[in-house]
Amino acid sequence: MKQENLEKLAQSRQFLAQLKQARGGSIMDSHRKMGNDPMLVKAFLDGYKDNASDTQIPRKYRELIVMAIGMATGTDTTMKVHARLAQENGATVDDICEVIRIIFFTCGVTKLLPILEKLDLEPVED
Repeated sequence: MKQENLEKLAQSRQFLAQLKQARGGSIMDSHRKMGNDPMLVKAFLDGYKDNASDTQIPRKYRELIVMAIGMATGTDTTMKVHARLAQENGATVDDICEVIRIIFFTCGVTKLLPILEKLDLEPVED
């Protein structure tokens, strides 16, 4: 299914360009799929801007928190993207593993196994 209304597509392209700029030059396919509804892109953009402003928590920890939410909700993209961003902002493998232990403690093994399958952790040889 694809939006055919040219006016709505033009609005979406404007909002996507703003989102791309706000994100430092990149957007994901999921953002482009939102483009079928310009108001959804605008809502995402507004939320992104609100979440990125007036912050008190250092970026490393913000990314670990968002990663944990992705893990707890089973949202693969959120988990992977924010794990990478956490590392880019100083998180270590130990930090990420601690978050995984917290998720295991609070959410159980049904959340743990998918996390381990999807994160880019190297297996330890036995």
